[in-house]
Amino acid sequence: MDQIKTTDAATEGAAPQETNRARVRRLFIDPLVKDGMRFRRQTSADDQRRKLDQMADDLGYLSDESLRVLAACMRTKGEGSSKVFWPSRVSILGFAEARERMPLQDVPGLRSWFVSAAGRKAAAVPGRLISEYVFWKNHKRPPRGDREWSIVTSRAEDYARRVELIEDRLHRGVTVTEEENSWLQRYHETEEMLRGWLTGEGA
Repeated sequence: MDQIKTTDAATEGAAPQETNRARVRRLFIDPLVKDGMRFRRQTSADDQRRKLDQMADDLGYLSDESLRVLAACMRTKGEGSSKVFWPSRVSILGFAEARERMPLQDVPGLRSWFVSAAGRKAAAVPGRLISEYVFWKNHKRPPRGDREWSIVTSRAEDYARRVELIEDRLHRGVTVTEEENSWLQRYHETEEMLRGWLTGEGA
């Protein structure tokens, strides 16, 4: 089956106006296609196009240099006996993350998680919003299973105790360290952001 071409004629020669998707195609997808990377024979044209679009969207956070480095890396990571078939999405994302971590605000599902019932539930428990946010920051996904939720719960309790301790010292005029002041400020700023998402004010 003919492989889908990945560069639109309309975007060629129009670098100043190129979309982020077109940039990923130019720096990552097209060089690999030229080197022989392709989909397996049974992949339909529509599915090829969809997968390439998703690939471009997934990697849109990478810098130009990271896209070039990732392309060079993936040249030897093809699947199949001849090593010429596109690796799985999970594999590509793993190598991309190893090269350049995805900014938290770009993580799919992050904001929708906190504006859902899960976020409203977390907002009712001291320390829970921040604890779940920290988990997302570290894992780029929500907690799964009893063990991970137990970690989130324990961390929330620790955060709540630390907030209570520092604020009590401040109210009583007891000196707190610069590190404690800075931590408390970051805590409240992050919590305010998350609560803004819940109310729609942070949109």
